[in-house]
Amino acid sequence: MKSLKRQIQLTVLFSAVGLILVLVILNVNINDFLLKQEIAKARLVTDTIISFRNYLAKVAPLVKIKDPKISPFVCTPAYVTNQATSILRNKEQFYIRQVSDEYRNPNDKPNYSELKAIEYFKTHPNAREYWEVHKMHYSNVLNIPSLKSTHIFYARPLITKKSCLKCHGEPYKDVPAGLYKELVKKYSNRAFGYKEGEVRGIISLVIPYNNVLNEVRTLFIKITLILIVGFIIGTLIFFRITKLIEQSIDEILKYFKFNISKGIYKPYGGKMPFAEFEKLKKEINNTVKTIKQYQKELYKKLYYHPLSSLPNRVKFFEVISKNKKPLAIINIDKFREINAYFGPKIGDRLIIEVAKRLREIAKNFKIKIFHLDIDEFVLLFNSFVTKPELLENLEKILKILEEPYIIDTNEIIIKFRAGVSYYKREYLRAEIALESAKDLKKDIVFGTEIIAPQKTYENNLKWFKKLKKAIENDKIVPFYQPIVDKNKNIVKYEALVRLIDEDGTVVSPYYFLDIAKRTRLYLKITRSVVNKVFEDFKDKPFGVSINLDLNDIEDEEMKEFILNKINNSDAKITFEIVESEDVRESKVVKNYFSILQKLGAQLYIDDFGSGYANFDYLIKLNPDGVKIDGSLVKNILTDKNNEIIIKTIISFAKEVGMSVVAEYVENEEIFEKLKILGVDLFQGYYISPPLRNID
Repeated sequence: MKSLKRQIQLTVLFSAVGLILVLVILNVNINDFLLKQEIAKARLVTDTIISFRNYLAKVAPLVKIKDPKISPFVCTPAYVTNQATSILRNKEQFYIRQVSDEYRNPNDKPNYSELKAIEYFKTHPNAREYWEVHKMHYSNVLNIPSLKSTHIFYARPLITKKSCLKCHGEPYKDVPAGLYKELVKKYSNRAFGYKEGEVRGIISLVIPYNNVLNEVRTLFIKITLILIVGFIIGTLIFFRITKLIEQSIDEILKYFKFNISKGIYKPYGGKMPFAEFEKLKKEINNTVKTIKQYQKELYKKLYYHPLSSLPNRVKFFEVISKNKKPLAIINIDKFREINAYFGPKIGDRLIIEVAKRLREIAKNFKIKIFHLDIDEFVLLFNSFVTKPELLENLEKILKILEEPYIIDTNEIIIKFRAGVSYYKREYLRAEIALESAKDLKKDIVFGTEIIAPQKTYENNLKWFKKLKKAIENDKIVPFYQPIVDKNKNIVKYEALVRLIDEDGTVVSPYYFLDIAKRTRLYLKITRSVVNKVFEDFKDKPFGVSINLDLNDIEDEEMKEFILNKINNSDAKITFEIVESEDVRESKVVKNYFSILQKLGAQLYIDDFGSGYANFDYLIKLNPDGVKIDGSLVKNILTDKNNEIIIKTIISFAKEVGMSVVAEYVENEEIFEKLKILGVDLFQGYYISPPLRNID
C-alpha cells in the first residue's frame, strides 16, 4: 500500500532532479545555439572575403593601364584581401588573416592553429571549413588583449583556381615573362609553381567569445535563480496544500474511528479547506443519512412483524431474557383453513384487525404484546398479577378477540387457544401448554396442567424403534377394505397400511403414521405399500385405491416411482388424497394428478366435507370423485346438519359428473339412508373390515 506522504516526498525529489536536468539541458542548448550563431557569423565574413577575392581575380586581368610596364593590379586579390581583413580586424575586433604554410612575409607566418587547419584541409580535400573553441590566447603572436580569454578559431581553405595561375603558375608557361620578372622583383620568386585545385593557404578568423559567454552566463544565472525561486515557492505551496489535505484526511479518519466504527451515525461537521473535500463531506453525510435510514428500516424489520408492526419473536426473546414475567401464547384456531377459505388477502387483513384489538387490550390490561408467527401472539403480564387474576384477564381477552370481525362483506368468527407459563415463565413451557390445549380441546391451559413431555418422548421413541424394525423386516403390509355399490357388489378395494408387530399383532396407522412423518420414514412406508398393492392387483378384476400424502407428491423420486409402476402395470388404480389447505395451494398436486389421470388412474378427494372445504377447489383439481368425511356419515341419522351437508355434496358431485363414496358405513340403517340420498359407493364395517387376503 502506497503512502501519501512518501509519494509527496518522492514527487518533490523527482521535481528537483527534473529541474536540474532542465537547467543542464538548457545551458547546453544555449551554448550550442550561441556557438552556432558565432560560427554562422564567421562563415558569413569568410564567405564575403572569398567571394570578394574571387571577383578581383576575375576582374584584375581585364584592367588596362597606359603604362607600358605590366600593371601590378593583376595581383590585387591577395593584397586587397589583406587590406580588407585589416579593416575588419580594427573595426570589428576580428582577427582575420590569409596565410600559407609557404609564406613570403614573416608577418604572415601561420601559427599553430592555422598550420593545424592547413594540414586538415590538405588531408580532407572535400572539407570547406574548420573551427575550434580556444580557452588559450594569442597575445604573444597577435598582441590582441581581447583574445586573452575564450575565443573561436575559424578557417576556410584557399584553393588554387585557374585564374590564379596567371600570377602563380609555372613561370614563362602560365605566367608571362614580363609579369614574372616584375613579380619576382617585388615579391621574390616564392609565389610560383601553383597547381589548380591545391590548398595554398587559409583565411583564418578569430572571434572573441568571452563577452558573449559572460552575457549568456549572466542570463542563465538569472533564469536559474528565477526557476529555483519559483520551484521553492511552488514546493512550499505544494507542501502547504499537502498538509491541508493530510489534515482533512486525518479529520475524516478520526470521524470514522470515533463515530462510525462505534456505530454512532451523526453528520460530519468539520470544516473543509477545499471544495473537493466539501463534496466528500457532503457525500459522507448523505451516506450517514442513508445508513441511519437503513438502520431504522433494518431495526424495524429485525424487531417488528411486517404485517402487524408489533414487536416480533427476536424482540420478545431479548425482553424475556432480561426480565422474565408470566406469559401466555395465544393462537388462532385453524387459521390455515380460514386463510384457504377466504384467501390470503382477507387472512392478512384479519391478522391486522386482531393486532389492532390487541393494542387496545394492551392499554387496558397493562400488558406487552408480541407477534411471533402469522397466527401466534405472546402476552407478557406484570409480575405482580396472581394466577387467578391472570386466568380471569385471559378469559376476558379471548372473549374480546373472539367477537366477530367484519372484513368487506365477510363476517368472520374465530376461536383462540392459550398456553400459559405462570411459575417457570418460560416460552417453551407456554408452547407445550398451547399444544396441550389443542390436544385437550380446551381454550386455556397452564403449564402445570400439561402432560409430562418425557412420557410422550418415550412413547414416540418406542414406536420409532418398532417402525424402523418393521420396515427392515418387511412387516409393513397393506390390508384391503372392499368398496361396494348399492347392490353390495364389490367394485374395488382401498389399501390400508398396517404394521405387523413382533408378536403378530396388527397395528393401526393411528399409532405410527405421525411418527413416520416426523422421522422421515414415511416415504419408505409408501414405497413398500405401493409395491405390494401393484403386485397384489396385477391380475385382479377389481380396482384398488391407494392413499397419498402431500409428502409423497412433492418428492421427485416417489413421483417417478409411481409413474413407472402405472406404466408397467394393468392394475386399475385410484389415488386418494386428503383435502387440506396445502393440497389446495399446491400447483405440484394439480399438475401431477393431471398426469396420473392421463395415464388412466383415477383421483378421489378423501375426507371431503370437513373444515373449510369449498367446491371451487374441487373444480380446479378436477377429481373423478369424492369420499365423504366419516365424521359426517357416522352421525347422519342423528344430526340434521350432517344430512344437509351430505346432500349438498352429493348434489354438487352429480352436477359436475363426480362419483360419491361414503366411508364409515357402520350399519344397515346408515347404508339405506345413504342409498336414498344418492351415494354411489359404500365402505365400512357393515360391508367388511379390512382384510389381509382379498381371496
